[in-house]
Amino acid sequence: ALIVGEMVGEVRPVADMHQWKAEMARLSDAFIALPGGYGTLEELLEVITWAQLGIHHKPVGLLNVEGYYDSLLTFIDQAVEEGFINPAARRIIVSAPTAHKLMEKLEKYVPYYDMVATGLDWETDRLEF
Repeated sequence: ALIVGEMVGEVRPVADMHQWKAEMARLSDAFIALPGGYGTLEELLEVITWAQLGIHHKPVGLLNVEGYYDSLLTFIDQAVEEGFINPAARRIIVSAPTAHKLMEKLEKYVPYYDMVATGLDWETDRLEF
């Protein structure tokens, strides 16, 4: 692969995807998913789950360009209605159709604290007592 342009940021070698996600989580202030495929959905659902478990209290945003995530949001709302997702946990996800509106919502985000477990560590996935 040919990479053109100036490098931005730094390179951090990691052993696997789990370590990469843990590092990303440790260094970030929020998580934002742009339209994407299976990998994006997997990462998105993991950080939502981490928020529900109290591993982090950072906002999780969906950049819902042209309604890309409408079906997913409808599915999640149905899961809330049917009792599979706590209604308060639905607030973990913030969505907006534009980057500007999403940033405005993320800045006003109030963390979800009605968690199932506390003391989890995202680097080990183990309970800390």
